[in-house]
Amino acid sequence: MEWLGGPPRFCEPRRSSAARARALPASGKDEGEEARNRQKELQELIVGAESVESILATVRELEGAIVISTALHRLGKVPVTAEVFKDPRFLLLLERFRSRLPFFGSRQIANSLHGLGVVCYRGGGAWVEMVSVQTQRRIHEFEPQHVSNTLWACARMQLQEPLMLRALTSRAIEDIQRFCPLDISICTWAFATMKRREPEWLRAVVRARCEFGDFSPQNMSNFVWGLSTLGFRNDNMVLAVGREASKKIQDFIPQELSNFSWALATMDLCDNLMLRAIAEEVERRGPEVNNWDPQSLSNMMWAYATLALKDDPLFRRLLDASIERIQDHDTQNLANSSWAAAMVGFRCSRWLTAASAAAVRKIRECQTLHLAQLAFAFARFVFKGEAQGFLQALLEETLRRVEEFPPQSLFDVHDALRFFQVLPKATSIERRLTCCYEETLHRLESFARLAANGRPSAEQVSTYQRNVEQSDIVTLGEYWTIQFLKHFGLLCPSSDPFIPDARQRILDFRAEEAAKDPVSRSIFHRAQCAWQLGLGAVNAETLADGLFESGEPVAGAPAGHGLYVCRLRHTREGDAEVQALCAALDTSVLRSGRVPEGLTLNLHLSDVPCVSCLGCTLQFQFRFPGVLRVSFDRGRVLSKDSVPIPRPPPPPSRKGNPIPYAPMPDAPRADGVDRSMIRKELPDRSSDTTSFYLNPLLASRRPNGASKGGEEAVPHKMVRSRNGSQQTYYFSSAPTFFDADDYESY
Repeated sequence: MEWLGGPPRFCEPRRSSAARARALPASGKDEGEEARNRQKELQELIVGAESVESILATVRELEGAIVISTALHRLGKVPVTAEVFKDPRFLLLLERFRSRLPFFGSRQIANSLHGLGVVCYRGGGAWVEMVSVQTQRRIHEFEPQHVSNTLWACARMQLQEPLMLRALTSRAIEDIQRFCPLDISICTWAFATMKRREPEWLRAVVRARCEFGDFSPQNMSNFVWGLSTLGFRNDNMVLAVGREASKKIQDFIPQELSNFSWALATMDLCDNLMLRAIAEEVERRGPEVNNWDPQSLSNMMWAYATLALKDDPLFRRLLDASIERIQDHDTQNLANSSWAAAMVGFRCSRWLTAASAAAVRKIRECQTLHLAQLAFAFARFVFKGEAQGFLQALLEETLRRVEEFPPQSLFDVHDALRFFQVLPKATSIERRLTCCYEETLHRLESFARLAANGRPSAEQVSTYQRNVEQSDIVTLGEYWTIQFLKHFGLLCPSSDPFIPDARQRILDFRAEEAAKDPVSRSIFHRAQCAWQLGLGAVNAETLADGLFESGEPVAGAPAGHGLYVCRLRHTREGDAEVQALCAALDTSVLRSGRVPEGLTLNLHLSDVPCVSCLGCTLQFQFRFPGVLRVSFDRGRVLSKDSVPIPRPPPPPSRKGNPIPYAPMPDAPRADGVDRSMIRKELPDRSSDTTSFYLNPLLASRRPNGASKGGEEAVPHKMVRSRNGSQQTYYFSSAPTFFDADDYESY
C-alpha cells in the first residue's frame, strides 16, 4: 500500500554556525563572506524554486550541509520524472550529499531522505552506506519527527539498511512518549511497508496508551493498516481505534474507509461498531460514491465478505458505483467485487453483465486467481455471460495457461466449467487435475489406514496435517468430490429417502434463523449437516439424529474421538460434518466398538466438503467399514436477483447518541489546532497503565486472562499505584474493552 495522504511535514532547516574566516586578499575584501552570502542566495533560490531545472542549475555551487539538504528536500516539492534520475546534475547532487554527510545533523539527514522519499528514488549509490553510518552516529540527536520522517523515507525508497533501521527503531521505542499520533502512524506504516515486524515497537505502542481521539482519520487508517499488514492483532487496541474512528467517520476519505475495513478483515476482527458506521456513511454520501476509485469500492466489499457481514444496502450502493466506474476496473477489482457479492449472496444482473464484458476485454491480464474468483462467482449466480462470450473466453484462457494455475484455482475453474457443461472431454485441465486428485487421495488414504490400526503418534499426525496444508487444496469441487466418495464406497445413492428429508431439515433450520435475524450467517455463510444413525436399510430404526452448523465445536474436539483435521484457510474442528461424526462416535452403539449388522450413518451436507473433512470421513470409514454414507449439495446457488434486505436497526442508545455504544462526536475545538501533530515535551508518567480512556489512577486493572486461556500479547509487569504494586495484563483474545457496562452507560 502506498502511504495514504501527503508526505510528512518538512522541518525548516536550522542555520549552521558561521564558517571559519578565510584569509583576506590584498584588497581587504572578505572572500569567505562572499562565499557565505552566495550560499545564502542559493538557499533562497532553491526554497523558491518551482521546477526541477531551477534546483539542478544550482548543484555545482552547493557546498554546505544545509543548502544540500534543502536542495534534496525541494525536489519533493516540484514535479520530478524518472528521467531526472539519469541527469548528471542529479547524480552530482547525490555525490555532494555523500561527501558532506559527515557534517550533517539529524535534521539535515531527515530532510534529505524525506525529499528522496517523496520522489521515490530507489537507485541506491555510495551515499547509502554513508547515510547509514551518519544516522547511527547522530541517532541520539533525532527528534520524533526526524525518526518518523526518516523511516517513512526508507519505506518509500525500500532502503533496507539493517543497522540504520535498528538504530531508528530503538530511538523510536525510547522516545515514544514524545511521539504525536502522526509519528506513531508513520512508523507503524513504514515498518509494515518494509515488512519489518518489530515486536518491541508494537509492544511499546500498546504500552504508550495512545490517545486515539487525537488521531486524524488518515492516522487511524494507516495505523490499523500497518498493524494488519504486520500480522499483529490486539483486539482491545484496535477496538479502541475503531471507537474513536466511528466518531470522525464523516471526515474519512474513501481510501481511508476502504483501508480501515480491509485491515479489520485481514486481522479477522469484526468491529461491528466501526463497520456499521462505515456502511451508514457510504449510504449517507449518496451519489458521491459513484466517483470513488474502483480499488476502494472492491476492497470494501472484499472486507465485508471476508468477515461474513451481509449488508445488502451497502452492496447495492457499492455495486451501482462499480458499474458507473466499470471502465476503470482492473482484473483484481472485477474479481474481488464479484467474489465478495457471491460470498454474501447478493446477486445483481447489471453488475454481472458489466463485469463479464469487462473481464472478456481484459482476459489476458487476469491472474489465475482472478479467473478462479470470477468462475466461482458466476457459477454461484448461475450466470453464463453468453452475450459477452465469458465462458468461452474463460475456457480458452484456462487451456492456454493451464500449467500456470495453482491446483485450487484450477479446481475452481474446472468446477464452474463442468457446472455450465461447457468443458470438452479429455482436456489438459482434467489431465493435470487427475494428478492432483490422485495425490490427495493417496495422502488421505494412507493416513486413514494408519489411524485405523491404532492411535497415530503426534509426529505422524503433524506430518499428515503439514502435507495436506502445504498442498493448499481446500476443496476438490463437486465432480472430483463425487469421484472420491465413489472410490471409497461412501457416496449415498440419490434415491435414498434420507436426502430429501435432510434437505428440508436444513431449509427449516435456516428459516428459523432468518426469523430471528434476517442477515444471519446461517442463511448465506455457514454450512449445515443433517445426520442420522440407524439400523436397517429400509424403514431404518433411528438410533440418533440431529443437525449441526459450522462454528464452534459442540460435540467435543475431533482429536478426542480419533479424528484428525487440518487447517485449511481456517481451523476445521467446528465444520458441520466433523461435528456430526463426533456426535455419532459419542453414541453408545459406536463407543462399544462392536458395530451391529445393518448399522448406517447418513450425512447430508449443504455444501461441498473440504479436503480436511473428506479425510475425516475416510478415517471413520476405515474404522467402521460400510457404516458411513455421504451426500451433499452444491451449496447456495442464486439464479434470481436479490431483493435487498433492509439493514436491521441498532439497539437504541440510552443517551440518544446517533452511533450506538459510542460517545457523541467531539465538538470542534475552539483553538483549531490539529492535535495529531502535537508532540509531548515530557514523558507521560501514566504509560504503565494499559487501560484506554479511563483515569489511570481509578481504573480497575485487567483481570488475569491466563486463567481464561487468553493469549498474552504483552508480558505482564508490576506497576506502582495508590494501593501498592499491582500486576497488569494485556490480552489479545477475549477482549474486555467492551462489556455490558460500557454498552449500557452510553
